[in-house]
Amino acid sequence: MSRKIINYLIIMSIFILLGTLFSCASAKTDDDNPKNQPKIELKGNPTTGYSWFYEIEDDSVIQLEEDVKYLGTNKVVGAPSLFTYTVIALKSGTTTVKFEYKRPWEDLSAVDTRIYKISVDDKGKIEISE
Repeated sequence: MSRKIINYLIIMSIFILLGTLFSCASAKTDDDNPKNQPKIELKGNPTTGYSWFYEIEDDSVIQLEEDVKYLGTNKVVGAPSLFTYTVIALKSGTTTVKFEYKRPWEDLSAVDTRIYKISVDDKGKIEISE
């Protein structure tokens, strides 16, 4: 392998590692939000091929709307993005959402996993716990 390719692979590995280390998650509820649609925010680096993928245990209770916002400038590879998932209540109940941070084409384990328990009461109020 040429020296340039090896250097490139090392640099890309560093970007991926940093992206994983600095990836963070939060669940936000906004008391001023009349629709009571809390958000789950996860940082990631889709420019390096990694994205968050989720699985809802019982999709009759909630649905998620995804929005991805690039946080870097000039489409720099390795710059972070913010993945925002808006939780929408469909009926009362409890479910679990599992998020996995991985590259879809690789047959490897996720580099990060987040699991949230989401409860919806009879009035449609949503509560999220990690």
